[in-house]
Amino acid sequence: MKRTEVSFDRETVPLTIRQYMKGATFYDSSCSENARTLFVSGAEPAFLKISKRGSLEREYKMTKFLHKHNVAPNAIAYESELKYDYLFTEAVRGEDGTAGPHIENPSKLASAFGEYLKILHSLPTEGCPYSNRTTELLNEANSKGIDLSILKEYGYSAIDNVIIHGDYCLPNIIMDNFSFKGFIDLGYGGVGDRHYDIYWGIWTLNYNLKTDKYREIFLDAYGRSDMDHNGLNYFTKLIKLTD
Repeated sequence: MKRTEVSFDRETVPLTIRQYMKGATFYDSSCSENARTLFVSGAEPAFLKISKRGSLEREYKMTKFLHKHNVAPNAIAYESELKYDYLFTEAVRGEDGTAGPHIENPSKLASAFGEYLKILHSLPTEGCPYSNRTTELLNEANSKGIDLSILKEYGYSAIDNVIIHGDYCLPNIIMDNFSFKGFIDLGYGGVGDRHYDIYWGIWTLNYNLKTDKYREIFLDAYGRSDMDHNGLNYFTKLIKLTD
């Protein structure tokens, strides 16, 4: 992930977060127009994300929840002020799935990517702060005036029964030479249908590797016995309608 050293006035952030930033050097690590992300190189490496008010609460809660299961970093502090949200999390040691050592071995990457998704989907759902991710997605589509009756052709009923990442793409998994270290950017997660994550896993491999030849390795590693072809078609259509 890119990191460009920048000057940053820590006095502009809430005191509860400021206390962790004494003597730190700051690097811009933003990858989205919706949030500014700073790598904070201090006594302990961390990330500070700043975005519009109310936009980071879900990420904070999902990160806290998954940290309890040892698959996400510790969310150290979250504050919501008049204009902005501030989320301060520990930095997971390693590199994301698009880093050179990972992307240069695409077969191993696709296999690890499928294996680690299965681990996420195998976690207990009890205590998850967001329990109806599919309903949220369908409501979002309805709010856009999309006719969802077209989904009936797949004969599939979505099931919210696993913990999903919600944005399962290669930049959002941290590994150290393919050894799993943690999931990040969890602001779209919750209890949902596994095929939503599977779709995005296929998409990101195609996008980042510029070929779809590693799709089957990914699906084999995940485990085809837990998949439903109609379920994947259902969410492929839903995502294409709402994108």
